[in-house]
Amino acid sequence: MSSLGRILSKAARLARGALLTLGAGAAVFLTVAWTGLYQHGERWLATAPYAPDCDYILLLPAGPIPNAIMLMRTYRAAEEWRKNPRAKIIISHATEATVERSTLGTIARELALRGVPGEAVLLETRATNTAEHALYIKQAGYGDPAKDKYLIVTSPTHVRRSLMTFANSGFARLYAAPSSPAVSVEYLGEGKYWRYWFWTSAIKEIEILREFAAIGYYKLRGWA
Repeated sequence: MSSLGRILSKAARLARGALLTLGAGAAVFLTVAWTGLYQHGERWLATAPYAPDCDYILLLPAGPIPNAIMLMRTYRAAEEWRKNPRAKIIISHATEATVERSTLGTIARELALRGVPGEAVLLETRATNTAEHALYIKQAGYGDPAKDKYLIVTSPTHVRRSLMTFANSGFARLYAAPSSPAVSVEYLGEGKYWRYWFWTSAIKEIEILREFAAIGYYKLRGWA
C-alpha cells in the first residue's frame, strides 16, 4: 500500500471512530432527556438551605429586562422582600451608561413595579460574572459577610455555583431561593410529550451540562 493509501486508510478509521463516538454520545444525551435522568443533576445544582429572614437579598443578574430568566429572578426577589421588608436587595452588574439606561436600571424598575421601594435596592456597578459579584459586593461594604445573612436569588441550576463562589469570598451565612421552583406537569393529551416536553428536557440537559463545566472552571480558577 502506498503512503497516500495508508494515510487515507488511517483518516477513514479516525473518521469512523469519531462518528461512532458522536453517535454514542448523542444516544446517551437523548436517552437521558427521554427518561428524565437529568433531573437528578438539576436537583443537586438547585439544593440549598433557605431562610426567609435574611439581612440582604442578592439578586444575581441575567441580562436586561425584558427576558424570561431575569423576570423570574426579579419576581422571586420581590416575593422574598415582601416576606421580609427590612431586607435590602443587592443587584450587581457592570454598567458604562447611566444607571437609568443600564441593565441595573431595567431590573430596579421591574422591582419598583412589584412594590419594592428604591431605598430598599442597593446597586453594584462593576461585576461581570458570579466571581466578581461576590468580590465587588464584599468590597462595596454591603453588610458584614461574616455575620449577616444573605439570600441568593438566581436560576435553579446556578444556585450551587453561586453559593460555592460567595462562600469562597468569605460570606459565611448563605441561603438561596431558586427563581423557578419545580411545579407539577399537567397532562396535555396524546403526542404532547414529543412536541414539547422532550425538547424542553433536551434544552434543560444542555443547561445542566454547561453548569457542571462552569463549576469545574471556577474550581480550576480558585473562584469556588
